[in-house]
Amino acid sequence: MSLFALCLLLVCPVLLLLVAVRYFRLHNYRLAAVFILLALSVGFIGGFKGYGEMDSRTKNNTASTFERDQRENMTQRYQQAVDILSQLNFNHPDREKTEEAVHLLQDFRDEKMVENLDGACPDAAMLLAYAEAMDQVASYRGRMTNQDVHADRKLLSIVQDMPAGYQGKLAEKIVPFQRLIIAMNDEAEKEVKLDKENAQKHAENLSQGKYGGIRPGDGEDNITAAFGKPARVSETSEGGQTLKQYVFNHNGKSIYVYTKDGIVTDVSM
Repeated sequence: MSLFALCLLLVCPVLLLLVAVRYFRLHNYRLAAVFILLALSVGFIGGFKGYGEMDSRTKNNTASTFERDQRENMTQRYQQAVDILSQLNFNHPDREKTEEAVHLLQDFRDEKMVENLDGACPDAAMLLAYAEAMDQVASYRGRMTNQDVHADRKLLSIVQDMPAGYQGKLAEKIVPFQRLIIAMNDEAEKEVKLDKENAQKHAENLSQGKYGGIRPGDGEDNITAAFGKPARVSETSEGGQTLKQYVFNHNGKSIYVYTKDGIVTDVSM
């Protein structure tokens, strides 16, 4: 309580009551009554002002405590998310971990709240975007292809919205991730273009009565132009080499084309 409020509550009423007592002894009851009323009024005003000051101080202390607790909680959640994201593996991200990271960082969407943290949780919005992108990657359970990336509009939107040349928290993981996703999408677009061109070539070959024409040593890119769209493609790795088997159905027969690291090794008709 301020000194002014204390004076209004105690000092002034006491002085006024003393004056009232003096007039009472002089048998001036009217003035005595006036000073008594003044004492009560001043005391009431002082009490009201003092209560207001104490209430305001209590609210400020409560708000300050809440902000401190909230800051500690947000900082803790931020650090937990950073620890999770720093350990994620792009090839096989743990879906439970990515979901947990997204959950921990959800509240950082509130820009005002982030400002109130005064830099205690740097780049939280970027980390949230990275967590959401990795959560999308985790949904493929380690089998994400270029075409998956190309078709995943949510993943592409998140990655493409990330600023170029990012140098903040976990940049050593986020920047390579961003570049990889963009590169996979670019490669998928090239594949789509090549598939379209090969489909046109295949249609032209069929119109000329040609089918096949692939032999060992030819490039893998020429296969669909010769045989059309495969019924299925199997892929394995052996000794660091990529082996594929293309299966085509033509006139009731199955045709098998084998490749190693992008080169045709055998054709079985």
